Amino acid sequence: MDLSLVIPIYNGASYAANSAGLVHSYLSSIPNLSFEIIFVDDGSSDQTSNVIRSLALPNVRVLTLPANQGKFGAVKAGMSAANGRCRIFTDGDIPYELEAIKYMYSIISERHVHVVVGDRNLKGSEYAEQLTPIRLVLTHIFTFFVRSLVTAGLFDTQCGLKGFRGDVAEALFPMLRDSGFSGDVELLYICLKYNLEIKRVPVRLRRSAPSTVRVVNHGLRMLRRISRLRRSWKKGYYFSEKMEKIADQTYWS
Repeated sequence: MDLSLVIPIYNGASYAANSAGLVHSYLSSIPNLSFEIIFVDDGSSDQTSNVIRSLALPNVRVLTLPANQGKFGAVKAGMSAANGRCRIFTDGDIPYELEAIKYMYSIISERHVHVVVGDRNLKGSEYAEQLTPIRLVLTHIFTFFVRSLVTAGLFDTQCGLKGFRGDVAEALFPMLRDSGFSGDVELLYICLKYNLEIKRVPVRLRRSAPSTVRVVNHGLRMLRRISRLRRSWKKGYYFSEKMEKIADQTYWS
């Protein structure tokens, strides 16, 4: 299997059919690409799962979680079920232009890069979301905190488009302890600590759906969790022989 596309979705019955049809049509148009699309219904209270299943699209699966786990709870479930040599996740409303998926796949499959992440700050990106003044200020504060204490030169940790080499995904995702929105920072922190190769790529906004993130409440919760990452690393919670083997650069005898 060349590519697994994992899509967490919650109460998305109103747009699930459009999302499924869109990504299936696009991936089907890429010559000689074997793929699977895994929608992970994160305990929705509407008909999200049934809407997607009713389409009966080939190579599309739906995992339905019994209760809401949070975005990364759903992502972890999808990655665990994935089989692709390249594994990418994106949001349920498919916010970014799909060409980015093909580009990320080519970087991973041809150059064998460990991790590829979308970055809305890179030249060539188009990200037109309008933020309220308070959200803009708090977003800058959050970004500064993350960059200073956790992810160094990675400017955009929260872009909802990230890709992984299959062996990296298999080693990385079982280690994640956070099921919420701060899972993005946690996974990048682990990748940086293991010195994996991380490639940033520009993204272009396709559509902007209302965000489920409540900046103050979610932001404070995320900062508390992120502040514990270094302690978790020192306690050995992120130790992995698989990751050490992937990251190994031994060049001396």
